Amino acid sequence: MDRRSYQLAAVTTALTFALILVGEYTAVSGSGATCGLQWPDCNGQLLPIGLQVHDFVEQFHRGFAMVVGFFILGTGAVSWRRFDERDVKVGGVLAVVLLPIQVILGGTTVTFSGLVPWGYMPITQAVHHLAALAIFAALLYTTLRMRELVGVGVGSVRTASLAGLAVLPVALVFSRNTVFAVYGTRVQLIHHALELLVFTAALAALVWARRRGNRRAAQAMVATLAAVTLQILIGTGVVLFSATVQLAYYALTVAVAALFVAAARSARASTAA
Repeated sequence: MDRRSYQLAAVTTALTFALILVGEYTAVSGSGATCGLQWPDCNGQLLPIGLQVHDFVEQFHRGFAMVVGFFILGTGAVSWRRFDERDVKVGGVLAVVLLPIQVILGGTTVTFSGLVPWGYMPITQAVHHLAALAIFAALLYTTLRMRELVGVGVGSVRTASLAGLAVLPVALVFSRNTVFAVYGTRVQLIHHALELLVFTAALAALVWARRRGNRRAAQAMVATLAAVTLQILIGTGVVLFSATVQLAYYALTVAVAALFVAAARSARASTAA
């Protein structure tokens, strides 16, 4: 049963990763404020079939989010009932606690956003994205710990760090005003997906470093997660993009690369010792 719980958590984490990207596509394609500001129906329909393109995207996003929400509830339940470890329980339950906050933030932007001063402002979008990222992080942590507890074992800190380091330059290529002249929908989506992969690698390295007692690598990954989160926030438009912001993004990329290298070296030295 514990292995099935781990499999459920892994599927839920993967679905949440996909949901974040679907949400990103909904926003950058201009579909987020369609549907006549109605919820849960969209222009009189509950199913997206037959709707105009932007309405279809928004209603599909809602339906997919509902399905993933049930998976999150299930993962929270099995983490609480099937495992004795406190951190596993907390990780699963935290995702469930954050879920209604995320739903309220998302609902605000597509219903009564115009009734409040901050309804559809970048800060609301940023908090909405941060809530999604926090849910994903809680699920990923829970999945990685379940992976260990069902006998798969603790992963390699060095491998996770090197994986993040490998994805980082590709993410930089797709960042705004770096290689592509137009930061269009497809480029943005690829960029955000790559950033999320870097975040995933950093969190995995952090979890495994802590489990292996590698304090130096764990500290490096805490700093990495903070830097990557800042990069993700820049992409949400929480600050007006400018040459200064772009340079800050590049500086954060260099810092993340250095931290991944430091963690990989620390893990290698720890293994050699």
